[in-house]
Amino acid sequence: MKTIKFFHPEETFNYKIEKSLCKVVYQGDKQVLLIEIHSTDELEHVEDDSIQNEFPQLSLFIDDFPLDVESAEELNGKTIEIPYGFAEEEDEDGELHEVYYTSLNVSEEDYEVVGNKLTFSINEKGVLSLNWKGQVQDFTEETSDDIPFEINCTFEEFEFKEEDYD
Repeated sequence: MKTIKFFHPEETFNYKIEKSLCKVVYQGDKQVLLIEIHSTDELEHVEDDSIQNEFPQLSLFIDDFPLDVESAEELNGKTIEIPYGFAEEEDEDGELHEVYYTSLNVSEEDYEVVGNKLTFSINEKGVLSLNWKGQVQDFTEETSDDIPFEINCTFEEFEFKEEDYD
């Protein structure tokens, strides 16, 4: 099942996943994780008075998160925690830069995603699957609290190759 659920205090938002991508790439001097998950804009299952109607489509991203995995076999059975949406990293010149690891894009606005726990497995069809739990800023602006979410998806076509993104 490919779904995204946001557990908003007023209602649960349910999204269907249109496309998803998972890559492990070699960047600079480290392996990094790249994930993209995009919802459909289909809202037939949503009540007319739902807050979700104002947010028909969204995308979640993990970019440049360093990890110690080089192959698909190594992701299977692995749990990865990403506590914060960004970190400060030092470049070759000793300059500090903010690197954003996780984000949610809704209506062309980006929101920080925190408390991420990603659990990977290979399903019965031999396809890489992901269960991702975390929290995101309330993009509906109905509350000042973070909203918990959960994603269950598979990566029908996933790639694990070394690329240099310099």
